[in-house]
Amino acid sequence: MKNLIIIIILFVNAQCASQNNIKMNNSNTINISMTQGHEKNLLNGVVSSILTITNNSTQNISVLLFYPNPNDLSFKSQSSLVKIKDREWNDSERSVPIKIPAGKSYQVTYFLNRYFEFLEEGEVNINYTLDLFVATDGGSPKSTAYNGTFNLKINKGSKEEIGEQVLNYQTNLKSENLKIKMEAEEALLYLNAVKDK
Repeated sequence: MKNLIIIIILFVNAQCASQNNIKMNNSNTINISMTQGHEKNLLNGVVSSILTITNNSTQNISVLLFYPNPNDLSFKSQSSLVKIKDREWNDSERSVPIKIPAGKSYQVTYFLNRYFEFLEEGEVNINYTLDLFVATDGGSPKSTAYNGTFNLKINKGSKEEIGEQVLNYQTNLKSENLKIKMEAEEALLYLNAVKDK
C-alpha cells in the first residue's frame, strides 16, 4: 500500500509540473471498452480480453494502469460456465504514467484466467469494473470508475492449439517491448499450470 501511495504522489507531482491547468470531466474525455481477445480462447488454455482506453479530448492525457491489476480491475459473471476465483489483492502495485495523445488509444490484454475458472465451452457474458486514475497535462489525477459488459466465446481447443499458445507466448518473452513481455509472463503463468496437470 505504501508503494501505491508513493506512486500516486509522484504521479500528481509529474502532472502538476506543467503551467497549464485545464479542468476536465473524465467520463467525457475517456472512452473505456473491453472486448474478447484477438486470439481463440481455449477452455484449457488462456482466455484473454482487451482493454482499450481512448482519449477523446484535444489534450494529451496520462493514466495509471497497473499490470496485472487485481486491485483496480474486477470481473464478474452469472454464467454457469465459469466459477469466480477468490480475489488476489496486490499489496505492492507499481506503475508509471502511460501517456495517451489526443485522439489516440491504448490497448492492453488481460487474462481472465486470473479471475475465473472456466468449466465448459460456450458463450459467456462478463461484467467488469475499472478504477482508473486519469490526468490531463497540467491537471491533477482523478479516479473514475468505469463499468461495462462484454461477451466472449470459449472453445474446447485441442492439445495442439494449446501447445501453439504456449510457443507464441514463450516467443513473446524475448520481446524488447515491456508490455508484450509482461503479457506473455501472465499468460504462461496459467498455461504452465495446465501443462503441469
